[in-house]
Amino acid sequence: MANVSVPGGIVAYRTMLRRRGGVVALIGAASVALSGGVLLLLPGRLAGLVGFALLVASCPVLVAFGVPIASGLSTIAIGVAASLALWFVVGQLAAHLATREAVADWRTWWAKFAPFAVMIVTRRVRRLRHVRTRHAVAGVW
Repeated sequence: MANVSVPGGIVAYRTMLRRRGGVVALIGAASVALSGGVLLLLPGRLAGLVGFALLVASCPVLVAFGVPIASGLSTIAIGVAASLALWFVVGQLAAHLATREAVADWRTWWAKFAPFAVMIVTRRVRRLRHVRTRHAVAGVW
């Protein structure tokens, strides 16, 4: 007897969830980045501020490469690639954790993925606030 799962069954769905978890995280990060890029192109301070916040949230590693200050093309490309790799790894980790349960679905994946995503984004926002305060104290900001 061959080891074949039933199409549309629990094992096939778990396998599909494990294969697509990282890709879904990449698609989510790319859509947030695209929204931020569109908002940056629109006129107005609020649109620019929200667009920048969305770009920083979707590409959290860019700040580690100093992108707001040093923005060379290679620096941005490496930062975006590292951010995409981070989101892929987090998506795959969430898929692995979700499929450890007996019956896994996308709600379970989201329940495992959301805390990691919130932690990554809020840590990035805190770091930006810290950099702004530090430069304000030094008289640079």
